[in-house]
Amino acid sequence: MIPATSSLTQLILNEYHDNTIGGHSGVAKIVERICYNFYWPNMQKEIKNYVQSCIVCQKAKSENKLPTGLLQPLPIPSQVWEAICIDFITALPPSHDYSVIMVVIDCLSKFAHFIPIKEDFISKTVAEAFVQNIVKLHGFPKTIVLDRDKVFINRFWQHFFKHREQN
Repeated sequence: MIPATSSLTQLILNEYHDNTIGGHSGVAKIVERICYNFYWPNMQKEIKNYVQSCIVCQKAKSENKLPTGLLQPLPIPSQVWEAICIDFITALPPSHDYSVIMVVIDCLSKFAHFIPIKEDFISKTVAEAFVQNIVKLHGFPKTIVLDRDKVFINRFWQHFFKHREQN
């Protein structure tokens, strides 16, 4: 045990964090390595402060978190099939040449359609499957919530609205 006021703590922190072996590791790694050999009162707090005040770490280490956006609740639809969500389940074992499932969910009733699609699908086939399986039964929705899947770029919407104009 090292006394809390000892100048040795600073030397230990320097040796475990700043040298080439320490490699300016994060707080958890430094705490783990120092705790293996040493102990002093409030050592975790002291290690955290030391690592967070390290200029090399502040300049070189990047933030691992994405910037958070403002989450807003979706409005509650007034009718069924007025607002839907679409997503894909991929990398499934093939069944009758289909290995992808397009999941279309009504946001109000939570009723879902599961539409099989072949693995090499393109935006045109997705739009056609959507029209054949959803629009035929429920009409065109007012809003569609989807993720940023590669399918949902311009081409899907072009095919989708082409079908809408024909009806």
